[in-house]
Amino acid sequence: MLSQDILVVGGGLAGLAAALACDPQLNVAVVSKVHPLRSHSVAAQGGINAALGNNPEAKDDTWEGHAFDTIKGSDYLADQDVAELMCQKAVPAIYELEYFGVPFSRFPGGVIAQRPFGGAGFPRTCYAADRTGLVILHTLYEQSLRRQVKFYNEWLVTRLVVKDGKCLGVVVYDLQKGEIMPVKARAVIFATGGYGRVYLRTTNAYINHGSGIGISDLSLPEQYIDNRRSARGRRLPG
Repeated sequence: MLSQDILVVGGGLAGLAAALACDPQLNVAVVSKVHPLRSHSVAAQGGINAALGNNPEAKDDTWEGHAFDTIKGSDYLADQDVAELMCQKAVPAIYELEYFGVPFSRFPGGVIAQRPFGGAGFPRTCYAADRTGLVILHTLYEQSLRRQVKFYNEWLVTRLVVKDGKCLGVVVYDLQKGEIMPVKARAVIFATGGYGRVYLRTTNAYINHGSGIGISDLSLPEQYIDNRRSARGRRLPG
């Protein structure tokens, strides 16, 4: 049986970022049903929003304005606490990616370029030409290799191993060998992306069918699932 300190399920941008955020002294591994560089994160082209204020037209931009645009753009269906936290963390996250080596497009002065995009109130979108997701994914993958993160590619997680309400690991299916095996872990992080393929028309890759979300929901205690469903049904005031 394989044993890891921390097991990250999902090899896209969220999964690699989670692996890099772990203590480098721990034994960290990433399980991905495709090679990480084949994750759907490579399809992201437009860029990432953060209130850096680098654009001359966005000198008054703030994370509060970013949060308002995010919540308004969701028709007030977003979790407002999460949206605010995301917008607060966006600025240091961009600078961390820059430190890792992401080749963002630049203004003539050398700062990260920002352009208008979507329904944003200010031009706050950081980008790398038209391949933003691709270059960030490659950079995070390189950094993960440098940190000696272990990768189990073309492995499909089929279920969580839960005992007394505590996750002890996962059961995986090796797509290459056709073998099923358990993997023990002190902590399991799910970063498996969305489920755009549940819709008739979508630009999502065929791998985005929501299996990770389904696995985690089916493995949770029923009381926790009921509480979460109640929270999802609550509409926050506009």
